[in-house]
Amino acid sequence: MNTGPWSKFRVSIAFSLLAVCGVASAETASQHVARASDAVVMIKAHLAYGLLEDDDPYGRWTGTGFLIDRDKGWIMTNAHVSGYGPTQLRVRFEDQKSFTTAKRVFVDSKHDVAVIQVDPALVKDREPLTLDCDYEFNRGDKVFSIGHPKRQEFTFSTGVLSGQKDFHVEGSYFTTDTVVESGSSGGPVVMRDTGEVIGMMTAGFNSSDLGFLTKSKDICRITTLLSEGKNPARPRFKFQLMVVDDELSNLVGVVFHPSVGLKPGDEILSWNGNFWHPETDGDLADAMRGYDGDRVTLSVLRDGMEELIEIPITRGQSLHLTEWLFFTGLTIAEDDKSDSSFLNGRMQPPVLVIESIDTDYDDSSGIDFDSGNEIFSVDGRPHLNLKELYEYLKDVPEGEKVNVVARVYESTPEMYSLWMRYSFAVEDLDCSWCRDD
Repeated sequence: MNTGPWSKFRVSIAFSLLAVCGVASAETASQHVARASDAVVMIKAHLAYGLLEDDDPYGRWTGTGFLIDRDKGWIMTNAHVSGYGPTQLRVRFEDQKSFTTAKRVFVDSKHDVAVIQVDPALVKDREPLTLDCDYEFNRGDKVFSIGHPKRQEFTFSTGVLSGQKDFHVEGSYFTTDTVVESGSSGGPVVMRDTGEVIGMMTAGFNSSDLGFLTKSKDICRITTLLSEGKNPARPRFKFQLMVVDDELSNLVGVVFHPSVGLKPGDEILSWNGNFWHPETDGDLADAMRGYDGDRVTLSVLRDGMEELIEIPITRGQSLHLTEWLFFTGLTIAEDDKSDSSFLNGRMQPPVLVIESIDTDYDDSSGIDFDSGNEIFSVDGRPHLNLKELYEYLKDVPEGEKVNVVARVYESTPEMYSLWMRYSFAVEDLDCSWCRDD
């Protein structure tokens, strides 16, 4: 652990590097590094059951975070560090020898952002870092970061902002040559001359040394609403917009339920009188963060005529609040936006979806299901919701098998699906609502 004389040496080295790079005030540079060092934490995570966004059915990892509000005990990190499914989190600052438990406040997949919380009494004497919500990109701006790349704890690295990368549907990021490796995720990226955070380390690029930063302005969309006591989750719609030439458009592509009143090809112009276009405003759900109504009026262009169409929406929530059911290596949740072609439109959402599969339960199983597949029936019982499934499974004797029928998508140009049947012995039944934590 970097404490005592080594900590002073590290800050001294950081100060020297910044001075060589032309920082105007050596004292200011030293203070920025010291303050950032004091605000950064190491995060240890243990995922019990993975959801779709976790990619894995379980796991342990280390990440980085930084204090943003000492009165609330809030620490900023990446969502993939905090985990989406049930995850135990422990954190410690550099000058601490032991870890303390943290809990999740909000988890967002769109910008890979999570706010976690520790007891405010533990951070009452620490200075939080400030997010620069209005930062405008300037190539060559000098930055530094602190994190734990490849188990190098509380490591300082310096670099510049090199560019921007737009993944369209997946969001837009800054790029930097500052070190980003496993363990760096969630670390603050700080302007050398202001000491403010302009981004957060989120990912590396496999074919180069570039790192991708979640922009502070995207983080602030969430933290500002949280601070105001509002729900910052993206609302959920029963339709999807088209992706044209790999870019999100404002054209309606798929409608999941006839009650929506939209048609494929409708061009959305505004919501509740607020003009909107993905090129300038991001996607529609991002633009509507904080809206707490259950209906919204869209202005759409249809057949050359502008129409006002009121549609139902579902309020979103932090993804760590997703209800789940686990048995025999399967983690299952509900999806209320299921493909309208499911069962030829005869089955209405919510639909049970396999979130992850732990094949260690039976290495020889040859399971053909995969995460994202939809469950049609269990032991011949179709259309079960999550809690109905739990009530049925809890009465099945331990080790007795149940038959699961699921729809499996085949990734071919035709995108067809198959019905697969598999038998599972009921073991380790668990669920989100029957736990104490």
